[in-house]
Amino acid sequence: MRGRSAVVPVAVIAVGLTLVVSACAVGGGKGAGSPQPSARSTGKTFPVLKVVMGTTDSMDPGLAYGLVSWQLFQDVYLGLVVKAHVSCRTGNCTKIEPGLATSIGDVTKGGRVYKFTLRKGLKYSDGTPIKASDFKNTIIRDFNLHSRGIGFYANIVGVDACEANPTTCSAISGIVTNDRARTIEIELKQPESDFEYILALPFSSPVPSSTPHTGQENPPPPASGPYYVASYEPSRSFVLRRNPNWKDGEIPAVPNGNPDKVVGTMTDDATRSASYVESGQYDYDGNLLPSDQLSELQSKYGDRIRLSTTASTYYFFMNERTPPFDNLEVRRAVNYAVDRQSLVRLRGGLGQATENFLPPSYPQYEKIDPYPYDLEKAKRLVAKSGTKGMKVTVYTISDVTFDKAAGEYLQGVLESLGYRAGIRELSAAGYFTIIGNQKTKAQIGFATWFEDYPYPTDWFNVLQYGPAIRKVGNNNNSNVDIPSMNREMNRLAHLPPARAFSASTNAAWAKIDRDLMVEYATEVPYLHGTLTSFFSSRMDPSCAVFDDSQDDLAQFCLK
Repeated sequence: MRGRSAVVPVAVIAVGLTLVVSACAVGGGKGAGSPQPSARSTGKTFPVLKVVMGTTDSMDPGLAYGLVSWQLFQDVYLGLVVKAHVSCRTGNCTKIEPGLATSIGDVTKGGRVYKFTLRKGLKYSDGTPIKASDFKNTIIRDFNLHSRGIGFYANIVGVDACEANPTTCSAISGIVTNDRARTIEIELKQPESDFEYILALPFSSPVPSSTPHTGQENPPPPASGPYYVASYEPSRSFVLRRNPNWKDGEIPAVPNGNPDKVVGTMTDDATRSASYVESGQYDYDGNLLPSDQLSELQSKYGDRIRLSTTASTYYFFMNERTPPFDNLEVRRAVNYAVDRQSLVRLRGGLGQATENFLPPSYPQYEKIDPYPYDLEKAKRLVAKSGTKGMKVTVYTISDVTFDKAAGEYLQGVLESLGYRAGIRELSAAGYFTIIGNQKTKAQIGFATWFEDYPYPTDWFNVLQYGPAIRKVGNNNNSNVDIPSMNREMNRLAHLPPARAFSASTNAAWAKIDRDLMVEYATEVPYLHGTLTSFFSSRMDPSCAVFDDSQDDLAQFCLK
């Protein structure tokens, strides 16, 4: 997922996978099939939580692909399984637990068939019973909507016709449901290492079968979680209220929540949103605090400001289909010439310098540091490549402070290496669409990725897998296509559940990270982003649960 920038959320782009997008589902990340302890919220309930957050793309779970909407959806739209509602600081935030289903699924036929049973008596916020057939109809609705999540379901048997013509999709033979027995059976073409994580995504969250197959935002579809969206004005405001049909503790893994109502204002003006909390008008600012004010705000408000490193990577892509970046020595030279700590400082210190592509919170992460800053060595590599003096154009985002600064920094680096470096700055709204079109022939530039789910397939098989390269909507902006790496990524993406998190599998993913960054220098990763959370004086920040990407508003509590 394209993620938040230094000042405002960046528009997200469709994953558009050709291979199965695997999600970090099973194996070592699994929850047990037996009942789980209740994930009760800490603290007492209270009437109203007032928050200010960035804008988002949609409030329909079939269409939304923004961080703000997904932050809200974790307590509104539940899947058959859910990602654990725990802090990465204190628990296993990659764990999958039973959601609307009674267990995380019975898996048979070597990881190709998943069977779930819905809990008894579940109802949506409008009182409609939750039925097994709603799941199948929700996936069909995703296709009819041309949802940006449909690539996640490419491995389901019988989905080919829906992929060929989403608008006419009306049946998927690999999903068999029985409303009376409350069962859902999903057959895959081949095992998928991360399938349970896909089932926990908002795109997979059932909505009533009667929901129109058009975007629904006013009101959004009825909710299955402890809260529902009572009102929503795009780019302006939202209100969440308690789901009147939610039974206390009926889904142990999902907290009942502390606030009775969440009133939200949406703005991308970071200075304004911070001032709302400073003045006491609001309880929480979810926007990134302005980097030029961060030190002053931290000094003034202390532990009311929390910093959290996210499962995100900021990097420079280098298009291997265009000179000079089709040359390995040049790609290595750029890696040596980038001072990663300087880029962290450009982001106001809100980041952790890195040379890995994978985030450090992943069990597959093994730290690598092959590129100490060495401008002279970089110049020698460029001279050796014979490309010095070539014209190069850097692509970056114009209307986001850090993204613009990072692109201009890269332009300076390339000039210092002897290239005639120009720059093309584009608005955030269209940036990834333009560089994702092969006709653009973007040579090098700014990129960032926030996880969809915590498994390496969401990074490598989307961003660096040759068969995933597209003419338009391309996420593999470096056009990485290395046959041996493709084969290994494909192998690891299709393991049976029991092997998805084995020590040997984790080590194999770590080797892919190392080989791509060191042996092939496919990208220039430079930092894992840090997000800020700013609380009012009446809130207790120690209650905040941050799970690698977002705070859980339902678990906020008063002092």
